[in-house]
Amino acid sequence: MIKTNVQKKRRLHQKRVAGTLPNDNNIEFIGIPSTKEVIWFQYGNQHAFCNLPEKFFNLLQDRYRSDYRAVMDISAMESDSMRQVELYTYYVFGDADFTPDIIEGVLQPSENFRHSQDCISLKWASKHITINGNPLNSRDLKICDLIMLNLPDKQIADELGISMPTLDFHKKNLYTKAEVPNKSAFVIKLMEERI
Repeated sequence: MIKTNVQKKRRLHQKRVAGTLPNDNNIEFIGIPSTKEVIWFQYGNQHAFCNLPEKFFNLLQDRYRSDYRAVMDISAMESDSMRQVELYTYYVFGDADFTPDIIEGVLQPSENFRHSQDCISLKWASKHITINGNPLNSRDLKICDLIMLNLPDKQIADELGISMPTLDFHKKNLYTKAEVPNKSAFVIKLMEERI
């Protein structure tokens, strides 16, 4: 009996993708990498992007249209305006995570999602990859990617074309942004924040 109660408590405290419970009115967008299509969850139900209520679609469309670079990149890929907004949503909110993308009708900041390491969305004004809420620039992301490959520091420095003291400087700044003391803790933080 005690074991069953402990198991129930553990299940209650597990993180869940936003919008997947029947009483969760928040919205979570999830991208499908092979097609760059988006599905969304609300009240425990999965929906196609084309069924997104107009008021939420308009929130996404307004943010998309306010980002000149995103409009330039996406309109070069796709002419249909609804599909453009769906692609924008994929690149900005495509990860299944535990933080809703729309909370109480308010569109949230972009997620730490990249379609690829050099994702086109990294150049957009509305897209920010952060660690502990601190923005990461392209150099930071490159260092993070190389650290996640478990490369030795010397190889990382060579790959970046910088000296070891310069790499140490960058790593120290990244650890400060992440509020961690060392490389092992930094790797854990990168995984937790889905970078």
